[in-house]
Amino acid sequence: MLAEVKSLENTFKQILYSCVEHVHATKAALYLSASHDLNQKQYEIVTSYQYNPADRKLVTANDDLVDRLTVKRSTFFVNSVSSDQRFAEMLFRQGNDRLLATPLFSRGRLVGFIDMRDKAGKKPFDPADVTAANVIADQILQVLAKNKLFGIGGLALSEDPSRPASPFQSAPNIALPNTLPSTQTAAPGAALQPGQFLTPDAIKTIQSARQVMSKRQLAAAGNKHVFGDADLEVIRLLLPAALAIPGAVLACFSAIGHINNPQIIVSIANVTDDAIEKLQNHLWKWLKRNGEPHLTSMRPQLIYPFGGQVVPISSDAITTMLSAPMIAHSVEGLVLTVAFERFPGEEAERALQIFLRQIEQSVEAAIAANSGRNERQAMAEVLLEPDFEKYPELADHSRLVASIAQRFAQVLELSASQVEIVRLAALVHDIGLRLLDYDRLYKRPNLTPEELRGMAEHPLVGAALVEPLLGTDVAQAVLRHHERVDGKGYPSHLTGQQIPLAARIIQIADAWVAMTARQTYQPPIGADEAVRRLRQGAGAQFDRDLVAKFLERRDEIVM
Repeated sequence: MLAEVKSLENTFKQILYSCVEHVHATKAALYLSASHDLNQKQYEIVTSYQYNPADRKLVTANDDLVDRLTVKRSTFFVNSVSSDQRFAEMLFRQGNDRLLATPLFSRGRLVGFIDMRDKAGKKPFDPADVTAANVIADQILQVLAKNKLFGIGGLALSEDPSRPASPFQSAPNIALPNTLPSTQTAAPGAALQPGQFLTPDAIKTIQSARQVMSKRQLAAAGNKHVFGDADLEVIRLLLPAALAIPGAVLACFSAIGHINNPQIIVSIANVTDDAIEKLQNHLWKWLKRNGEPHLTSMRPQLIYPFGGQVVPISSDAITTMLSAPMIAHSVEGLVLTVAFERFPGEEAERALQIFLRQIEQSVEAAIAANSGRNERQAMAEVLLEPDFEKYPELADHSRLVASIAQRFAQVLELSASQVEIVRLAALVHDIGLRLLDYDRLYKRPNLTPEELRGMAEHPLVGAALVEPLLGTDVAQAVLRHHERVDGKGYPSHLTGQQIPLAARIIQIADAWVAMTARQTYQPPIGADEAVRRLRQGAGAQFDRDLVAKFLERRDEIVM
C-alpha cells in the first residue's frame, strides 16, 4: 500500500462505515490504485469491514468488476448470483448474494472503487442505494483531492516557469506556457496595447477554456451510439457461434432502448411461440432485477443457421436461461441471453464468457469502423474548416499528421476503436491555435517568448473545444500531445505512461511531419537527420519504445 494512502486509512475507514448507515451493506471494501501510475491498473484493498477478500486483495484491469466499472463508469448493483453470470463465480466464492459497486474516477481514469455486499435484512439493492453510494464515493474523492493523491484536485494547467524548455521541439512545439499575467489583459474588443502579447479575445478564450476543463475534468461524453441496421449485420454474423456452447439451444441479442428495440434470435431448430414468451419474460425479470429500463415491445428476428429441424424448441425444452450485459464503450443497453436444454456446467460457462468478450470486442470495432467513425470524422472536418482555409499549411500539416499517426497505430496493432481515436485526435491536435491570434501571428518569422507562451495554451483550448463533439479520449490526446515522457512537457508535466498512448503516438508523428514536410514553421530537414533527432529525443521527449517501433517500420508508416 502506498505510504500516503496508509496514513489516511483511519479517515477512509470512517467514511466507509457510511456504507452501513446509508446503504445498509453488511460488508464493504475500499480499493485504491496500488501505484501512482494509474496506467498500471492495479487496485488493492486499503480498508474494509466484515469483507471476505478471498483471492481479491489485489485486482487488475482483467478483473470483471474492474472492467465493468471502467467501461460503464457508473455505480451498479447485482441482486442475485444468477442474475449476472459475469459476477456469479466471484459472489459464490466470497459467500455473497448481492453486490453494489461504485467507481472513483479522476480525469477520466479509474483510481479505485467501493465494493459493497449483501444489504441488511436480505433486501435487494435499489436506486436509492446507488445515490447514497455516489455520495460516499464523493467523500473519498474529496479526501484524495485534499491530499493531492492520484492527480485529483483540479487540472494543473499552468506551468512552473522555472522548468527548462524542451531541448527538441516540433512545430508548433513551443516554449512552456506560464499563467498569463493579469497586467497583460484588457477589456474584450479593446485594441492590442504596447507590451500586450495576446488580444483580449484570445486571453478570454484561454480563461474560459481553463474554467471549462477544470469543471469538467474531461468527464465522459454523454452521447452514446444508437444501434442501427448496419450494426445488426455484425450481430447476425456472430450470434450463431453461441450455439456451439455446450447445451445451448437458443441465443438472443437484445438492444434495449434503441430504435424499435431490435432483437435477433438464433436457434438450433424452429422456436415455438411459448418459448419466445418464456424468453421475453426472462428478459423482463432480468432487466428489472438489474435496474435497467423496462422491456417494451421488441422487434425479434428469428434465424435458423442449421435450417428447420423436426423437433422444435418449445418452452419445455428450455431448462435455464442466462443473461449478461454486453459492455461496449460507445453503446449501452445491449444484452446477450442464452437458453440451455440442461443446466450449464463449468465448460459451458467458460465458453459463454469467452463468446461474450469476443462479441463485445467485435461490436465495438464495427461501431468505430462504421457510423461512429463517419459521424466523428464529419465533426472533425467541421472543426478544421472553414477556419483553416486561411491557413492551408496548417490544415495540410494536421491531415498529414493524422495519416501518419493512423498508420503508426495500425502497425502497433491497436484495436479499430483505438486507431480511430488516434486518427481523430491527430486531425484536430492543433485546432486550439485558431482561437489564439493565429491570424495575426501566422507566418511571423520571430515570435517573442511571451507570444510563444500564449500560443502554447493551444492544447488546453483545443481540448475544451473538441471534448463535447469528439469525446473524452480524443480530448485527452489533444490536451496531452505536448507532454514529455521526462515530465518537462506541458500543460501538466505528466511523465511516462501517464501520457495517453494516443498522445504519445501523435507526438512522434507531429515531430516527423514538422521536421520533414514543407511548411511555414521551419525549413524541412532530410530523413536521416530527422531519424537522428527522434533517436536523440527517445526517452526524454518521446516514448523510447514507440520511437524504436516507428523507426523500425518507417517505410510502412511514412508513405
